[in-house]
Amino acid sequence: MVKQRERKVMRMNQIILASHGGLAAGMRSTLELIVGEVPHVHVLSATRDETESVLEGARRLLESFAPEDPVYILTDLLNGSVNNTLLALLTECPQVQIVCGMNACLALNMAAEDGPISSELLEAFIRQAQEQIADCNKLLQNAAENEEDDL
Repeated sequence: MVKQRERKVMRMNQIILASHGGLAAGMRSTLELIVGEVPHVHVLSATRDETESVLEGARRLLESFAPEDPVYILTDLLNGSVNNTLLALLTECPQVQIVCGMNACLALNMAAEDGPISSELLEAFIRQAQEQIADCNKLLQNAAENEEDDL
């Protein structure tokens, strides 16, 4: 008797960048410039003349993904209309994780991750993204002061 091999399900992280205006599209463009094609990264934008709401667009995208695919939605503003609207998906779709405060560091880390992102890894990605926010003038001033102190 031939033993059938178990079929291994290949999961693909699906990432939805959702923002007001063109931020999400610009973020995807940045990802493509740095890492190349990102077919698993999708864009939703709230605009004044939108023909499809962000929520409808998200539902359409979710229907196109394999049921076993983890889905991560990165939004631009906490308590903004895009973020608040997409929170409705959490009760409908248990595979969805919403993270607010999208920046290039966070989007790059998430887009580069092949497997499901554990809560610990997600927290590390968020911390790293937060560390990318800095007052560069102050950093340079502090570096110059430290150089003077070393003399």
